[in-house]
Amino acid sequence: YFIQSVLIELDGEDDVGATSKLPWYTAGLLHDNVLASEGSNDEEIELGQCWSHVSEALIPSLLNAIGHPYDKCRDHIASLLFRMCYCHRKFINTLSYGKGSRSNDPGITIMNQLVGIQDSTSYSFKEKNRALGTARKFVAYCVHWGDAKHEYSQFIVPLLPLAFKALQTTEGEVSVEDRGIEAELVKGFRYAIADISTSCVVSYGVSNDITRVLAILKEMSEHDNWQIRQASAHFLRCFQGVHKFLFSQEQAESSLSIAISLLSDDRREVSNAATSALTGILATMPQSALEELVAKYIRIANKSIKKKKKKIADADVSKEEAEEKAAKEKQRAKRQQRSVFVLCAVVMGRPYDTPPYIPEALAALSKHSFEQRASMGVRDEVKRVCSEFKRTHTDNWEAHKKQFTQEQLEALEDVVSTPHYYA
Repeated sequence: YFIQSVLIELDGEDDVGATSKLPWYTAGLLHDNVLASEGSNDEEIELGQCWSHVSEALIPSLLNAIGHPYDKCRDHIASLLFRMCYCHRKFINTLSYGKGSRSNDPGITIMNQLVGIQDSTSYSFKEKNRALGTARKFVAYCVHWGDAKHEYSQFIVPLLPLAFKALQTTEGEVSVEDRGIEAELVKGFRYAIADISTSCVVSYGVSNDITRVLAILKEMSEHDNWQIRQASAHFLRCFQGVHKFLFSQEQAESSLSIAISLLSDDRREVSNAATSALTGILATMPQSALEELVAKYIRIANKSIKKKKKKIADADVSKEEAEEKAAKEKQRAKRQQRSVFVLCAVVMGRPYDTPPYIPEALAALSKHSFEQRASMGVRDEVKRVCSEFKRTHTDNWEAHKKQFTQEQLEALEDVVSTPHYYA
């Protein structure tokens, strides 16, 4: 508490001359001997020696305690670690001393320790989860107390992979107590990831930080754990919505590629999250680009429809041929799901109007709603999207209907109409 109070007071000091002379109580913290007289109050302590002592003595003690059993203590440790990084940067920027030198930068030591928590073998199960909780609180302080230009680039982005990987739960038998600790940690990191995606805006002119985040999302979207892939889709949805006007052409294409790649995921939760993210991305694209996109994926969707073939007895098929056939079928199913979900996202992105490409997309989608031509997940999504389109366009349906040809209307009705009992 005392050290944090000192840092807060130093942080609030605006006078450069005052900050170059540390208060009287700092001498007692930095030296073994206690001040004996009031005359030593004016003693000037070298700023470099101050941060050398912090880096060599205080920070290692704090980092060794990031797995402390008491939550209140871990909260203050995370707050103190943030204050040290913040005050050090303020001193370096305010005073000419130490500029260009990072030898005494406490942020380097702190980041090296926090980034390595996930892969460290020196922690027990409970200590690792507590240490990860301290890292989460450190990220929260950077988001809400720090400056976006510095904390986002130096601390938040490097810790983003740690936040995603912390969502992965331990497999195998785990005690009820440990499972509860882990669930609480995952819940906290979900809030932290959501907070980062919506609260942090890279509007300080460093476009490379956006590229760094997209590279991390690309890596997380290919992770083996489905919960991490789902979290990356949710993060992309919010991150793209906040930064869509700051994206370069390359960054916009990268975000679109990540969302489309997640559409063919085997887990329904991941593909649904990716569809929502893609809907937001496509809603702001120009009509000419959407027309090209729809035409491209209509062709892919039509080619991916499973064709009926003459059945061959299993005895006549070798093991290699069976494996090759299964691999081809898996790729066909992925292409079908990806192309259908892209068209679904296009339709969901136009809830109140009917551009010319929407009837074409709906007509192509209707072909995938029939039995045995698509997986259950694809059929359900097609029916849901067509029903939602009809619902949102009901009020002015007569005007919207003029955009459809008779064949396209029949294709839509085949999906949304309820079959009659005697039909």
